[in-house]
Amino acid sequence: MKKEEIEQLRIGDFHYDLPDGRIAKYPVEPRDASKLLVYSDRTITTAVFRDLPAFLPPESLLVFNNTRVIHARLLFRKPTGAVVEVFCLSPLVPEEYNVNFQQRERCAWSCMIGNAKRWKDESLQMEVASPAGSLTLVARR
Repeated sequence: MKKEEIEQLRIGDFHYDLPDGRIAKYPVEPRDASKLLVYSDRTITTAVFRDLPAFLPPESLLVFNNTRVIHARLLFRKPTGAVVEVFCLSPLVPEEYNVNFQQRERCAWSCMIGNAKRWKDESLQMEVASPAGSLTLVARR
């Protein structure tokens, strides 16, 4: 994405109603029974993943993505009660995701800020529980 395109993005563009009951919390068993959305002839239908070969034309190339989803949306609460949303876009220091995630002290990310007008120059902090113990996340402008 170009810098100009990123600057035009607004967090509000990504808000939509998604009831908690519609979010998959765990993988379905058996895994190949998971829902598959199929778009064909301007129509969306549903199938199950095990039927995927029936929808692929001959000589198709499948590329598998084994990336992990990260919790990139952080909600910091100011002492006044205002919420500042920090959406982590990409790691800056260190630049590689896997190296950044292994940091024990500091790391830096390029972020998009929601409710930025309510965040002046002060640092924002929040405590997060992790398997390694309690962590303190600090956001600085």
